[in-house]
Amino acid sequence: MELWLNRGNLVQQNEWEYAVDSLRSSTKSFYRMKTQCLAAVETQLVSAVQKRIPAQKFCVFLSGGVDSSLLALLSKKLHGDFIVVTVGVKDSPDMKSSQTMADALGVEWISLELTESDCEKLAKKALSILPVTLHDPVSVGISVVVIAAVEVAWKQGVTYFIGGLGAEELFAGYKRHLDAADVHEECWNGLRNMWTKDLVRDAALGGALGITVATPFLDAELIQAAMRVPGKWKIVDGERKVILREVAEKLGVPHSLAWRKKQAAQYGSGVDKMIEKLAKRKQMTKSAYITSLAH
Repeated sequence: MELWLNRGNLVQQNEWEYAVDSLRSSTKSFYRMKTQCLAAVETQLVSAVQKRIPAQKFCVFLSGGVDSSLLALLSKKLHGDFIVVTVGVKDSPDMKSSQTMADALGVEWISLELTESDCEKLAKKALSILPVTLHDPVSVGISVVVIAAVEVAWKQGVTYFIGGLGAEELFAGYKRHLDAADVHEECWNGLRNMWTKDLVRDAALGGALGITVATPFLDAELIQAAMRVPGKWKIVDGERKVILREVAEKLGVPHSLAWRKKQAAQYGSGVDKMIEKLAKRKQMTKSAYITSLAH
């Protein structure tokens, strides 16, 4: 089902690029009306989540941003048996927003507050899993959050996870989309280039931790629907991911979360600041600190 996996293993880079290029070649025209965009994205998003809801209990990684909040909402609407897990340092933005979303849904929410000791221990574990090419503060910071969330879910007997990977590339969520001369082209390029970091990282984590990771935003039909949305409706007056935010709010995500500013997992969770603090204590840069933990 997942374009980036073959029998649970990461596809080769050229296979991923071929899959994206094939989708691009069959996605020629843009929707002419915004109402078409909204309806198509909503339909394919609901379908993508529905196809990935398993028979067993599962977990949604919840950061309190629009992507994960929408996935949790749809999991509830589609009658999935699931928990939501949030990881972060005390009073981090993700912890506050996730509690708001969990309360709104009335679902089982499990949160884990990370200490400095936790972060260092989890960073070392991440480094033992990730390939050397991903021994950098961003990849390690994201991995710390994922590993911690997985360990929480394990205690509930859960090994199947639904995550929001791919939403930023489809709906123009990064600053580079905002700065790009052609938003649509940057979305395709970003999607094509996901293999090197995002997919390698998540495949490595999934394999080492013995979990299944479902990625609705990388569903082939949803990719095609999203890439028929003109860039002018993805970024409006400097606001990114506008179409997705509008769909999320229409479906029932609280306004404050549907329009919450983008914060990557390592930042919204507070893990990046924690790593920076640990590095400064040793009079190191974050990169040097991460390197020191790998030895």
